Amino acid sequence: MDKILAKKPAAEFLGLDEKTFDNYFKNADEFKCLERQNGKGRYLFDQAELHKWLDDFKSRTVELDFNDYALCLDFALAQHFRGYVLSDWGTARQREFGQKITNWVKGQLAEVAVKKFFKNKFNFEVELDFQIYKQIVPQDIIGVIQKGKTRPPKVGVGIKSSKPKSAFLILGEKEIERKERRSDFYILCRPAIPDDHLLRLTKKRIIEVVKNQQHYSKYKDEMPDFQNMFCEVCGWCAIDELEKVSGIPGQPFDNGFRYVKKSGQLHKSKSEWLELLKKL
Repeated sequence: MDKILAKKPAAEFLGLDEKTFDNYFKNADEFKCLERQNGKGRYLFDQAELHKWLDDFKSRTVELDFNDYALCLDFALAQHFRGYVLSDWGTARQREFGQKITNWVKGQLAEVAVKKFFKNKFNFEVELDFQIYKQIVPQDIIGVIQKGKTRPPKVGVGIKSSKPKSAFLILGEKEIERKERRSDFYILCRPAIPDDHLLRLTKKRIIEVVKNQQHYSKYKDEMPDFQNMFCEVCGWCAIDELEKVSGIPGQPFDNGFRYVKKSGQLHKSKSEWLELLKKL
């Protein structure tokens, strides 16, 4: 056994904030603490195990550049201006512009990350669908490119995004129980998109607007530049591996059930990814 770390140094070793670290080992099964006597006492972690998890995490994390972001922002704006209404999950409350755009961009970044992950790690090329439709399209991979030719995939794959701190792949009842909405397999991604991404994109224009205002000097050096983003391609599962639940730790679900899978229980080894690609 390698060096033993308490919880705070373990979180620092992985570069995670405390809430994300807790979510990952308590709820997601991403990694485990050492056995505690009678379930009590300090949480302790084997540094070697954490190091392995970190190496695996880095290997499945994809860098997304400005062109990737522009592709996704274009899709999000097209959705917005065609009048698509996006409500908060399980409520009738409509989201405001910035939240809608961020959620759409995040979802599309996840798809781009999967495409780049397949190409970079396995030299396997897929085609994504960035068209705008009136109806929800359940399959995110619409083509497999082999020897310069594109064919339809043999199975349906849905790509889902969530926040970096999230512990679960979560799907709504309608996504699973309506035949026309479901996929055969689901991939979970956790894109790290800053909530001020639109500020970063328009920084120069905003500075022109506010540079002569009274408070500009207080924050002018704090305004961030646009930087490449990163997205973890967490893993995949088959539709019959999802669990129907009424809530997850700390979050009871309103208006029915959800279908979930812990992120740490997703298939994510090289051999398991190859297994999914073979099905495609």
